[in-house]
Amino acid sequence: MKLFWQLIKTVILTSSVFTVNYSAIAQETESKEPQPPKELERLEYLRGTWRCQQPAAPAPANSIFIWSVRRDLNNFWYVGKAQETRSPNNAKPVSSQEFIGYNGASKKLIRSTVVGDGNSYNMTATDWKDGKLIWEGILFRKGTSTPLRQEIVQNSQDKFTATYFITDEVNKWKPAVNETCNRIKQ
Repeated sequence: MKLFWQLIKTVILTSSVFTVNYSAIAQETESKEPQPPKELERLEYLRGTWRCQQPAAPAPANSIFIWSVRRDLNNFWYVGKAQETRSPNNAKPVSSQEFIGYNGASKKLIRSTVVGDGNSYNMTATDWKDGKLIWEGILFRKGTSTPLRQEIVQNSQDKFTATYFITDEVNKWKPAVNETCNRIKQ
């Protein structure tokens, strides 16, 4: 009989330990309201409305577009929309939509863009360094993929220049397009 009571005590003690541990685990795993990552602050410079031209000023513009970037989707993303302006040299202006954010798993800024001409690109960056943000990734165009790099240089709080690079035959970066963007609204 004594063995029976020891067994009962062990079962009760073990049950209470599991109950206590389960309670502790349940409290630890209760989901808190998700918060946007603080690393998104790295992208705050881009927020606003920009007038951009390609090639970069002071060269005459072949393409002019308005790029608007705002926090959206419960402040977890920056959402950008670019709309090229119609001109005599550009009867079919193109628009694009992009999502810019932070990936906690890779610890990188991420950017995914789709363009109204069927192109798209996905890129990552680490952080601004000496007023420069370098994005690298892949451009998908006409059924092919090409390495793509974009260097954004802050000229001032309200102006930046950007250069897009593609690789040459020996996989070295060569400039393909450059642009100047001036902030027209915060």
